[in-house]
Order: sequence, then C-alpha cells, then structure tokens
Amino acid sequence: MADYDLVIIGGGPAGLTAGLYAARANMSAVLLEGKDVGGEILNTDLIEDYPGFASVTGAELAQKMAEHALKFGLKIKTYAPVKQIRVEGDRKVIELEDGTTHRAYAVIITVGGEPTKLGVPGEAEYHGRGVSYCAVCDGAFFKGSDLAVIGGGDSAFQEGLFLTRFAKKLHVVHRRGEFRAQAILRDRLLAKDLVHTVTPATVKEIGGDGTAVKWIDVERDGKVERIPVEGVFVFVGFKPVGGQLFADHIAHDENGYLITDQFMQTSIPGVYAAGDTRAQLAKQITTAVGDATTAVLHAERYIEELKDMERAFPQAPREVVAETASRMKILTFPPGAVVMRQGETSDRFYVIAKGEAIVVHREPDGSERTLNTLHAGDYFGEVGILTGHARNATVRAKTSLEVLALDADGLRSLMSSSQKTGDEVARVAKSRERIEDGAAD
Repeated sequence: MADYDLVIIGGGPAGLTAGLYAARANMSAVLLEGKDVGGEILNTDLIEDYPGFASVTGAELAQKMAEHALKFGLKIKTYAPVKQIRVEGDRKVIELEDGTTHRAYAVIITVGGEPTKLGVPGEAEYHGRGVSYCAVCDGAFFKGSDLAVIGGGDSAFQEGLFLTRFAKKLHVVHRRGEFRAQAILRDRLLAKDLVHTVTPATVKEIGGDGTAVKWIDVERDGKVERIPVEGVFVFVGFKPVGGQLFADHIAHDENGYLITDQFMQTSIPGVYAAGDTRAQLAKQITTAVGDATTAVLHAERYIEELKDMERAFPQAPREVVAETASRMKILTFPPGAVVMRQGETSDRFYVIAKGEAIVVHREPDGSERTLNTLHAGDYFGEVGILTGHARNATVRAKTSLEVLALDADGLRSLMSSSQKTGDEVARVAKSRERIEDGAAD
C-alpha cells in the first residue's frame, strides 16, 4: 500500500491540470488513469476553442498537457483502473482492479463518464460492427459509405464534421427540430452537400445482415422510414461515472453528476470533483482545467489544515478531524494585527498553523499585560465559547500569522467526538481561566 497526500483519478485535461499544479507545489501525488492519458479529448479530432491553440488535435493537446505535468515530476500510472474508493478515518483508500491499494488525505475525481446509449434494438448487437461512439476512432473504416450521426449537440456536430472526410452521404438524425450545437459548428456541417438532416426524428432500430450495419429505422411525423447506412455514430449524451467508484454515499444529482461547492469539494471531506464528472453548466476543456485548478489548490489547503488539526488534537477520531478540517477557514494576519479582541462575542475557535501570537489582557487603568506567547499547534478562543462569556483577552499576531478558524458548533462537535479530546480542551480552558484577573482566551 502506497501513501500519498493526493491521488488524482482520471487522466483527461482536468486530471492532468490537477497533476501539474500538485507537482509544482511539491505535493506527494499520483495520477491514476484506466487507459492512456488524454481522456475524452483523444476521441476529438480538432479542438478550436482552447485558448492559445487556433487549431489542435485532441491527441496533440493531450500529449502536451501530459508532458507539461511530467516535466514537473508528476507520477502517472496508466492502465490502472480504479475499482473502489472508501473512507477510513481521515484517509481515502483507493483500490485498483488489480488489487493494489493507495491511501491519501485527499482525492480529486476527474474520470468523466461514458457515452449514453440509444437503447434500441440492434445497438448492442452491432456495437463494433457499424455502431460506434467515437468518430475519430472508427471513422476511417467507413470511407465511401453512407453514415448516420445521431444527436444535435456540439459533440454530434464535431464528430459529424470529422466523418465528412470519409462519408459518401451523412445523415444527421436529431429528435428535435432545432439543433443545440454552436452556430459555427452548425454552419460548417450543414453547409456541406453530402449532409442530409433528418429532424425531428428518433431512431427506432438499427439493423443489418447479422455481421454489419445496413440500415436504421427512424420515426418522423408518425411514420417509420428506413435509411440505408453502413455506420451509425451515436452522440446523444453523456453518463458520469465518478459516483459509482465510492463505497460510501457521495452527493449527486438526478443524472449522477457529483455535486460540489465553489471549491470543487464534494459531500465527503477531502474528496473533490473536476470536469465532466461534476454538475456544471458546460462540458468544455476550459471549464475542466479551471475546475481542476480550484480543486487542487483547495485540496492542498485542506491537507495542511488536516495535518495541523491532527497535531493539535491527537486523541480525536480521525474521521471527525477530517470533517472539522473541511469546515475550517484559513485566516492570515500581519505582525501586530488583532486576531480576537477582549470584550468581543466569543464565536470562533482558532488553531495556529504558522507563526506566533501574543495574548494580552487590558487592565482597568488601560494598560496591557502580556499573559502568554502561542506557537504553531497551539489553540485559543475556547474559553468564551465554553463559558458563554465575552472574550477575556486579546490575541495579536507577533509574527506573520496563519490560523485555522472554526465556529462554536464545530468546536463543540470536536470536543464531543472523544472523551479525551473534550477533557483536554476543558482542562486548557480551566487553566487559562485561573490566570489572575485576565485569563488568556
């Protein structure tokens, strides 16, 4: 079993972007890909909407992304399909199909999904014998043939444009009267003489001679008509697969897309989703790399917070520490800045991640008395929360300071998670209360 800070699952644009940022941050990370790196863009002929590349093939872009990540030392394991992910305390255990397991503090899911099937007679029978879900993969096998593209979105039109290199005639079948593809794609494809639209129409059956596709039956205007074709390329949707990897429940929408917050966090602390596997407006390379950038930067913070919390509360259950770390906010202060002020409402608890702070008490005559100096791993703010009183001391940054802030409910939940943790926090609070006149809060 190998241990990492971060495991990235999926080697498409989102995964490679996350891997690049993780490698540049010197994180202990590995990228696992079930096939070869590139993901769905390997099935795309020309990409013309990725900034900086007027026109690039999917394979070329995938290669450049992988080379960039490898340059900074990312560890990539290809042909390593993941069987299951489960949560054990503060770690995520990733089990591969070959029985190998990895553990990590955080996981970024970028596996995308698989094409939606039509579910009509003949589709499964002729899959690989005329029915395809990838024009770039299979289009060249149909040179000089009559073909059909099923779908009306960007993917259908992009793949249709590729197929015009080989087809004698190309039927574009869509269940609606209007196409959803971008205008530039519609104009390019529909302007070609060999393209024939069949709308609004639905495919009822795919048939052939037992060895290869020879026709499709479509229903249009209440009538079924047979169209002779030798190849059927289906692009009617996409089914995400990220949620299927988890042994534990993970929040998803009705279509199976993982639900995330603005930081790409899922409902499981330390698990992130980026790209086509999460619920979002558009499935584009640009959105995938943006998602991944956000995910890995926040994952890096989460891992640091988790380690700080484990040092501060070694007796707390690991799963509770992970949940608490996911709720905490990182705050930074310059030297001399006030973190909390005497007399204020006690509503937050703090753990020092980096730097030093001083605790001072304001005397009746207006002077201040220094009570304590706090260092990385120390915490403060618990006294007022436990007693229900206002802050009885002021805490200032002595150096540049980074703290983890947790709300009052979060502290109470942490304390109730284990008797030893609760007793220790209460003991520290009691000792501070006993400091003459003004206890450090």
